[in-house]
Amino acid sequence: MATITLNDLIENRLSEIAEDAWENHRVINITGDNGRVLPLGTASVWERWRCEADHGFGPCHEPLLTLDQAATLVGQPVDFSLVAPAMGAIEMTVLDQEFGFQLTELYHLSDVTQEYRKAQG
Repeated sequence: MATITLNDLIENRLSEIAEDAWENHRVINITGDNGRVLPLGTASVWERWRCEADHGFGPCHEPLLTLDQAATLVGQPVDFSLVAPAMGAIEMTVLDQEFGFQLTELYHLSDVTQEYRKAQG
């Protein structure tokens, strides 16, 4: 009889989340060193998700940022939100290092960049 470890359960849950994100939103999970560094202002974050949905012009290929990543890049506290993102937010469950599995929203980098420009005046 095989023993199931906590790591196995977490890995299975992450696989389910990635499959759901692809099937429902055409969002792919970027694993390992396949992501990009996404700088904005004086901060940067690592790409973990990418949009492959067709918004009318073919596959998007734009990085998607969690709300915490967006807050970091815009220089706002983590409880901020993008008011009216042009591309809309995608609700996702992600694995947070401190809090475990958490519901968050993913935003296109272009929406976060626009929010940053507004904050700069």
